[in-house]
Amino acid sequence: MLIYSNNRKSKYHEVPIWKADRCMRLRGLADSLTHKTDFRTKGEKNTLSGGYYEHVRRELQTLEAAQVAWLNKSLGPKIAEFKAMPRASDYGDSTPRSTTGARRAAREAGARRAAAQGKRRELIASIRSELLTAEGEINTAYCTANAALTRYGKASKFKVLDEEIPHFTAVFSAADYAKRLGIEEVVS
Repeated sequence: MLIYSNNRKSKYHEVPIWKADRCMRLRGLADSLTHKTDFRTKGEKNTLSGGYYEHVRRELQTLEAAQVAWLNKSLGPKIAEFKAMPRASDYGDSTPRSTTGARRAAREAGARRAAAQGKRRELIASIRSELLTAEGEINTAYCTANAALTRYGKASKFKVLDEEIPHFTAVFSAADYAKRLGIEEVVS
């Protein structure tokens, strides 16, 4: 289930946290007795369907959309700065001359180039860590929800189920998100 944090200073005020439901077996038993869960034929395969599965699916989609919205908000300035930074190949190679002023200018340009490359590496690491953290949180929520749905499904039908239990998979991928924004080199 989705829970919003009360702490306004953390990111979790805007992005919900996935918390595992409790008493899934009891809920499955109660829904079975009230006939809220039933088998539905999809192709050649029977799957369990019911209101609880749809509820969990909608909450997981809401969690994923909120996480993407948070990434857009938090990474927007970083991505703009990253795209504005010159790449290592964009720095022109200066030919060293024999004069002292030219050598000093080349040395200073080299120091500026090294500082800019260091800042670029730090920015890449920061963006990568945020993307991978978001992807990890989403995948953890989906794994927790799928485990809870397995307990719920087994309790609702009083038998061992394997293929009949719906399995939800995340749509969000850090690599796809970075590719869509044009910053593929950050995640690779």
